[in-house]
This record gives sequence, C-alpha cells and structure tokens, in this order.
Amino acid sequence: MAFNPRNRRTSALAPLWAAAGARWQAMSARERRMVALAAAAVGGMLLWLLLLRPALRTEVDAPPRIQQLRGQLAQAQAQADQLARLASLPPRASQVSDLQGAVRQWLQDHGAKAGVVSLPGAVNLQLQQLPPAALVELARTARRDWSAQVVAAKLRMGKDGMLEGSLQLQSVLQPGAQSQAAPPGQESP
Repeated sequence: MAFNPRNRRTSALAPLWAAAGARWQAMSARERRMVALAAAAVGGMLLWLLLLRPALRTEVDAPPRIQQLRGQLAQAQAQADQLARLASLPPRASQVSDLQGAVRQWLQDHGAKAGVVSLPGAVNLQLQQLPPAALVELARTARRDWSAQVVAAKLRMGKDGMLEGSLQLQSVLQPGAQSQAAPPGQESP
C-alpha cells in the first residue's frame, strides 16, 4: 500500500472529530444554540476584520490619495514641459568655468543632497533629496548660467515628497563654440 499524506492527516484528525461529535451530541438543545451563536459571532467578526473593514477603508482612503497623485502628475507634466522648452533654447556662453563646483554650490544653496561626479563636459548627479520645484530651477540655471542642459534623468518621488535618482548635465558648448552662442540677456529663462 502506497503512502498517502492525506490519509494520514485524516486519520490523525479522526479521533478529534469523533470526540467533538460526541461532545456535540451530549449537549442540550440550548447549549447547541449558544455554541452555534458564538461560532456565528466569531465567524462574523473574522469576516468583518479580514474582508469588509479593509475594503471599506480602501474605499474611504482611495479618493484623497488619487487626488494627491493627480496633483503630483500635473506638477510633473508641467515640469516636463518646462524642461522640454528649456532644452529647445539655443546655447549661451557660459559664465562658469567649473561646472562641477557650480553644481555643488547650487545644490548646497537649495538644500538638496546629492553625490556629484564630474566627467569631461558633463556632471552626473546621484540625487538623494531634491525638492520637486527645484528641478526646473536647476535646469534653468544650468542653461542660463553654466551653458549646460539636462540630457538624462531617472527620478522618482520619495516617501518624503522629495525627488531621488540620477540626473546628468552636459555642456552644450564645445570649446571654441562660444562665438556662436547667444549673448547673455537675449534668452528668456
């Protein structure tokens, strides 16, 4: 005969079921009603705690959370539009010779936390904390003051409402190309 774990489980519970059945039969009709009522109360409470209460809480909590997320989406779309507009502007002559130093100072002045790695003609930022409103200001300052632009960004909103992720700024002027750049003051920020 082959080993069947199901038969073993059933055989282990059989004495318990038999004892419970015998105890049930020994109870009076009144005791049976009270036990059934108590079992129904416990079952109803479990149904409420495990199924109904979480569903109702979600129904109450979801609309404000959806509105909050819609607001964040609208803000992100507006910032994306502003960044696209800034990227389409012509390059300007840089007023800064040290892009990495300028970026570090700007981040410090705006309360952002980031690691800064300088590459030839570019700066990579590993953002840990950047206010969302400062993202467009960073792109605007990079374009206006540093002759650089945001060329890559992988950002997400942290639980604290701050942006985190990576951002790359690249110089838009090649050496000797400053003569082709728009003079300062001719570009709107």
